Amino acid sequence: MDKIFLSIILCLLPFSLANISTVDGKIKITIGTTAGCSDTVRFINQQLVPAFELYSEYLNIEYFPLGRTRRDDNGTLICQFGVNDCWANRLHRCALHLLDNQEAQLEYMICEFSSPYPAFLQNSYQCAENVGLSINNIENCFATDNNDLESISENASLIPMQVINFVPFITLNDVIDLDVHNQARQDLVKLICTALSNDSSTGISINDC
Repeated sequence: MDKIFLSIILCLLPFSLANISTVDGKIKITIGTTAGCSDTVRFINQQLVPAFELYSEYLNIEYFPLGRTRRDDNGTLICQFGVNDCWANRLHRCALHLLDNQEAQLEYMICEFSSPYPAFLQNSYQCAENVGLSINNIENCFATDNNDLESISENASLIPMQVINFVPFITLNDVIDLDVHNQARQDLVKLICTALSNDSSTGISINDC
């Protein structure tokens, strides 16, 4: 019985560790993605979408499409899932850069991380076009902004990948914490709701969580 009780406590313990607070009434969610990653598919569709549907007005979401990408001796990007992963990540970075609101960004990411995974499996611009982006603007981004966007994603991903070592990595309010990452992967809605309930300005009660 003692062993069973201890196991239950250990399972529940991570949910008592996170102490997420709002900043100016908002919670910032940073997500490191890569195009070919099934865990990213699950997180976006099963965790991020429900949380956004409930609490979008309180969320600031940013994405860094890179994953376990490294550079070879010549400085060329080597992506976890091959050349398709690299091409799709480049498209994701440009599309997200060009979109001017997080609703459109999430709509775009849902498209890319749902079957048939247009950019990754089909080298297609379909998801970008679906959210109103032109191929000309995307290709102009490839030509003019790509290196800067790569560097931004590399710099933003470096420490989270060292600490969390998982794709997608998830941080809240720029705090890199493995326990918070794991909680976000398991139940982002509960994590966000609990944090918002601690801010009286939101009008959200812990009973809602």
